[in-house]
Amino acid sequence: MLTPMDIHNKEFKRGFRGYSEEDVDAFMNNIAGDYEKVYREYCELKERCDSLQDKLTQYEKMEATMNSTLMLAQQTAENVKVSARKEADLILQEAESKKQKMLDETMMSLQNSQQEWEKLKAQTGAYRAKCKAILTSQLRLLDDMAADGEGNAADILAQSDMAPAVSVNEKSAQQARPDQGRQDGGKKDAPKSK
Repeated sequence: MLTPMDIHNKEFKRGFRGYSEEDVDAFMNNIAGDYEKVYREYCELKERCDSLQDKLTQYEKMEATMNSTLMLAQQTAENVKVSARKEADLILQEAESKKQKMLDETMMSLQNSQQEWEKLKAQTGAYRAKCKAILTSQLRLLDDMAADGEGNAADILAQSDMAPAVSVNEKSAQQARPDQGRQDGGKKDAPKSK
């Protein structure tokens, strides 16, 4: 590129009847001054342009890095989301499994308790029936023994002078307890104790 110094140092060949040397020199000096200004501005603009180009390149690199980082962050976030979803599903499955296991154990325990209750209820009923049968049998035995005791007393009194009085007493006792007036005293109906 032509520099202001090139214009300033430029010399032309002298020819016959050429241009005025002073006018040409004056014009060349003006051109050299203006061209120097333009050339200086051009250099400054070129430097600015180079600087801006460097900054633009730097910004483009930063943009690429940021885009790459953003994509990596999005991918990481998606991976974290998927991982969290899987972990949440696993936790829910484990909780459901534990809940089902606890329900099964509770139902089993409830069934066992109910079976135990039914067994105890049956044993209690059987024990009550057995006790009742024993008590009934003992009461009949006592009644029979009392009836036998009265009969033996009547026989002894009959042999003595007090037979008519005892006979009257025995009849009144039989009337008071009609079911116990017989000698057998209902032994046939009394169940045997186990």
